[in-house]
Amino acid sequence: MKDFDYSQVKHYKLYGFIKTLFRPLVKLIYKMEFKGLENIPADNNRYIVAINHTSALDPIFVACPKRVPDLHFMAKVELFKNPIAGWFITHMYGFPVKRGKGDTSAIDYGIKIIDEGHVMAICPEGRRIKDKDGVPQRAKAGVAVIAKATGADVLPVAICCDGKIEAGKKVVVSYGKLIKNTDMGLDRDDLGPHDIKKAANMVMDSITSLWEAERHID
Repeated sequence: MKDFDYSQVKHYKLYGFIKTLFRPLVKLIYKMEFKGLENIPADNNRYIVAINHTSALDPIFVACPKRVPDLHFMAKVELFKNPIAGWFITHMYGFPVKRGKGDTSAIDYGIKIIDEGHVMAICPEGRRIKDKDGVPQRAKAGVAVIAKATGADVLPVAICCDGKIEAGKKVVVSYGKLIKNTDMGLDRDDLGPHDIKKAANMVMDSITSLWEAERHID
């Protein structure tokens, strides 16, 4: 596995090409429906997209609409071990994170992404949810840590499908209202671990509310 270069945020043309080419195909295969698109900031890139983790296609589902900017997203480091897969994911703006090993490289890189004016996507749960009904789970602290360090707001997004996501089934992507950094209480200097966890839970609660609103899909 080639070491990922966390030193700079690079631009790749492949992302735009793939998004344009495969957007109609993804919408057709998965019967996509998008709600709340008006909540996507039109003149502000200083935010984090937070998504419930339903499948490996989550960043693709969320990025489908034209008004969604390029999304840099965290992906488990195991996906980068295959040279071809690693190259492709990197050129689709994915970057590796070592889960549960105290590695701060991915967090620092996420902060760099936001500080340089790009938009980052993260699944607060930290790992894909294997519950067949896709019920959102508790959040890890990462989304709040990055929001605190950058002053970024958070856009909650819920992906919902009746059961396991499969070709031919309807998938709803619901974009919620932007959660301001101040509303999460992250603009204070005297924050402790409890405050960070509370902010992460606020994000996950918003995602869960969006998910529950779409739970019974026709």
